[in-house]
Amino acid sequence: MKGTLCLLVALLSTSSLVSARDLRHEIPVEVPDVHLGVGFATACSVRMTGDLPRPQPLILRPGTDQFRYPATDNGLLQLNAGETLELACQQGFALFPGKNTITISCVLNDQFNYDSQMFAFRDFACTENWLSTARRTAQRCFNGATIVQIGFELGSRFPRFLDVCHDEVTLDNHYVVHEFTPANAGFQQGVPRPGWYQGDFYPGININGLYTVNTQRSTLATILNSQARADQLVQGTDNGFFMARGHIAARSDFIYGTQQNGTFWFLNASPQWQTFNAGNWERIEASVKRFVASRNIHVRVYGGTYGIQTQADGNGDHRQIFLDFNANGRTRVRAPMVYYKILHNEAQNSGIVLIGVNNIHISLEEIRRDYIFCTDVSSRIGWINWERENLILGYSYACEVNEFNRVTGHLPNLNVASLLI
Repeated sequence: MKGTLCLLVALLSTSSLVSARDLRHEIPVEVPDVHLGVGFATACSVRMTGDLPRPQPLILRPGTDQFRYPATDNGLLQLNAGETLELACQQGFALFPGKNTITISCVLNDQFNYDSQMFAFRDFACTENWLSTARRTAQRCFNGATIVQIGFELGSRFPRFLDVCHDEVTLDNHYVVHEFTPANAGFQQGVPRPGWYQGDFYPGININGLYTVNTQRSTLATILNSQARADQLVQGTDNGFFMARGHIAARSDFIYGTQQNGTFWFLNASPQWQTFNAGNWERIEASVKRFVASRNIHVRVYGGTYGIQTQADGNGDHRQIFLDFNANGRTRVRAPMVYYKILHNEAQNSGIVLIGVNNIHISLEEIRRDYIFCTDVSSRIGWINWERENLILGYSYACEVNEFNRVTGHLPNLNVASLLI
């Protein structure tokens, strides 16, 4: 056993002298026949930031549609010696162009066995980046909208990570559903930001074009019958006074870069004032992941939008705001009143909803009158680093789930027994 272990360590030391670029052109070292005895505790460890291949494969539990995630928030995927992973590429692996899926087994540290040869984990790169798929289902949700699943087409399997309640008539995205475990706090960082895509949704319009600052000004000028008022509301990208393509589920809500890129469907966005997007809402998003990790719990997340915000026209009369609007009565892609995030700990049937006001152009009096939909319990929360009553960063509050659901009607079957604080 001692001689075999020394041989393995020697091989690993030798392989570390070869650069990642050179490894692609080297004949891989054959894996020695190591018979691990009882008590041999060495395992593999793959860093979410630094060790993952680029372009990245899907990392799955072998033979399933389930992703294999780290067990904690330390950003490390740790495996026992001999434990296996299934990797999948959409267009084949760089080292194995004829293969779309392979099963590898942990040897030591970042070294894995495939086909009796040893590779560093980062060498299992794909030839191209994965492109996610959004597929309609027969399942209906709020107001006759459709549940759309976002995931990856892998033969008969469809590893998915996000469900969306999308209205194909009004073009609204009511809510999304995904999961949080402690591992989400250790998400992969430094993933390049992709472009947004709409697929075959939003037929007949360029949804991306509706979000440009000039188009927003033009649309609001039509709605409010005042170019001056529109210019006052939508000022530009320098100060954040414009409506961004606001993620409903943040890309940093997902662990792997493949999943993060899949959040850039317009199905996962609504018009969101940028100072709110980068202000209290971003703080809520970050705090939630830390909270789940600190409590070591698994929660289902329902993130959504509700209501239609209004803005005062030149006469002081309030008009509903949409990005797709014309004088003939077309009103689509609403600017929501609020964003929300429901956390549901199913094991304890406890939950909380965090709510942010998506209107930076109204007074505190107007917010308290028109934008508070349930009894505020935010004074009982000590784990969010927010400026809760800062109107430019987005006034924010928290409620019991059931009370909020009775107002929105989005999730009629969700009945939460206690408060998660």
